[in-house]
Amino acid sequence: MTPLFQARMAGGLWWLCIISGMVGFVIGAPLIVANDAAATAANILAKESSFRLGFAADLISGLSYMGVTIFIYCVLKPVSRSLSLLGAFFGLAGVAIGGASWVIHFAPLLLLHGDQYLTAFTTSQLQAMSLAALKLQLQVFPIGMVFFGIQCISIGYLVAQSRFLPRILGVILAIGGACYVIASFANFLAPSFGPHLVPFMMPVALIAEGSLGLWLVVKGVNVQRWNEQASLGQ
Repeated sequence: MTPLFQARMAGGLWWLCIISGMVGFVIGAPLIVANDAAATAANILAKESSFRLGFAADLISGLSYMGVTIFIYCVLKPVSRSLSLLGAFFGLAGVAIGGASWVIHFAPLLLLHGDQYLTAFTTSQLQAMSLAALKLQLQVFPIGMVFFGIQCISIGYLVAQSRFLPRILGVILAIGGACYVIASFANFLAPSFGPHLVPFMMPVALIAEGSLGLWLVVKGVNVQRWNEQASLGQ
């Protein structure tokens, strides 16, 4: 695989990750009614296909990002193999934590279908447990975003230090990664304040990721400079 092919694969999968993640959020978020377990359960059962579609979109997003992590490691390893590998580790760890949160997201479907073994619980209890599972997912997912943020910072540094990609894209991505980390820690440390940062910081991070992803798809890398930097690292 040529570096140009690897770069375009990384960019294409990055955009697939962003789009599918946004689809999952747009479909799933309206179904959850804050602090109303009965209404949330009714929404999920009434629109179960949408709930499942949102889960599938999130799963596609995670699988796509695994591909991004692999291909971006290959593209950036001429800059620093060790730092690129460290970034890949943080990316895969983030995907693993995200996977755990998606499993939790699927729990309401098991609880609300009223299978025989669940008759020991009342309907209200099952609805409350379903909403608690969704709230737990909202607490687990930001943990994964911390790992994603650190990976974006490391990728941004490598892009800025490379000779075959625009330095400004690396700077912007590092800022976006810092936004992920700050917003996630704010969510942990100040639950009443943290969510108010999300509408301001998440768009910055998404624009940063999207910009680099678009460049990789359209322009790829300067192959001559990539080969020169790769030969210097050997």
